[in-house]
Amino acid sequence: MTMANASNPFRGIRIGSASGAGLAGWQAETGRSPAVVHKHPVTYRCPLGHETTPVFADLAEEEIPEYWDCPRCGRAGSRRPGTQPGAVGPELYKSHLDYAKERRSPAEAEQVLAWALGQLRRSRGEEPAG
Repeated sequence: MTMANASNPFRGIRIGSASGAGLAGWQAETGRSPAVVHKHPVTYRCPLGHETTPVFADLAEEEIPEYWDCPRCGRAGSRRPGTQPGAVGPELYKSHLDYAKERRSPAEAEQVLAWALGQLRRSRGEEPAG
């Protein structure tokens, strides 16, 4: 029977930790302990100089990605300074405006802008321009 702590009945133990009396929880019941996975930090640097260091399981060198997206600017960072992804690598970051420009010609963009400005002016009670 397990006794709950009266001051904090939901207090837990982190998996992999051992209590003062030895194994705790499922470890004590099964007699097993969790397998230890070795971690391997890999540093990537994007073209703007931002560094990010994700941590991978201990993998073979060919299993670790050559490029990793920068969390600050979205560009692809490389493990080896000075190299950037070629045409085969991941696509560079595109903003919402970049995608909108792909869908519309400049003439269509002007037409949509004029319509949106007209809607805005009408909602404010202003006279439409031109």
